[in-house]
Amino acid sequence: MTDDSTTPNDANDGDGNGSPRGWMIAVVVGVVVALIGVIVLIVSDGDDSDDGSVTTDSASAATTESPATTEIPETTETPASTDAPETTSAPETTSAPETTAAPVDPELTFTIADIDDGGTIPENFTCDGPNDVPVLTVTAVPDGTQQLALIMDDADAPTPDPFVHWVVYDIAADATEITDENDDFTYGLNDTGTAGWFGPCPPPGDGPHGYVFTLYALDAVIELPEDLDGRELFTAIEPAVILEVEVSATYERQ
Repeated sequence: MTDDSTTPNDANDGDGNGSPRGWMIAVVVGVVVALIGVIVLIVSDGDDSDDGSVTTDSASAATTESPATTEIPETTETPASTDAPETTSAPETTSAPETTAAPVDPELTFTIADIDDGGTIPENFTCDGPNDVPVLTVTAVPDGTQQLALIMDDADAPTPDPFVHWVVYDIAADATEITDENDDFTYGLNDTGTAGWFGPCPPPGDGPHGYVFTLYALDAVIELPEDLDGRELFTAIEPAVILEVEVSATYERQ
């Protein structure tokens, strides 16, 4: 045999595909190619993502922006409800006042001819003159008056009680004039013991005396005897007196 013949081992050491070295190189090349493919794929995916973002942004830009939402104004707080005032209790019902009789007209007035209230009695009405009888004019009486009575006295007389000068009673409620010599009236006794008028006659030098004409309105017709003096008359009529009124005047003897 010659030197040109080959052995099986020599065949395995060649560059043929069947040698172990060849397989290793093939595997390495395959791995490298696979890695390159993976890298290329990753890079392609990155570019695609960027393109997608741009497209999305463009699409978003093309879309008309929705107007800014107007903020809803803050709700004004409802004012705190004021507490309703406490209900006050209804006042206790008071009993209706007892019905009283209608008040009478309080007016009782009269005038005296030629004698003013608070004035001076002219001499002609006194013991120094003709002792003229005064004439009283009744101008008003209170409602309910049934009768009138009159007393004139001198509270300044030097006597224990006022000196009575004139007593007239049984005077009708509608009488408008009072004087002597009226048959419808009863004339009591003055303090001289006579019936009818006795004019002022104070002691000389005793200073001015005050003479009071008192007219009484009575709410009843009282049947009285004749010849009552002033004190007896007042005692008899006092329970029936509605109202009384006075006219005063003075007289002085030098």
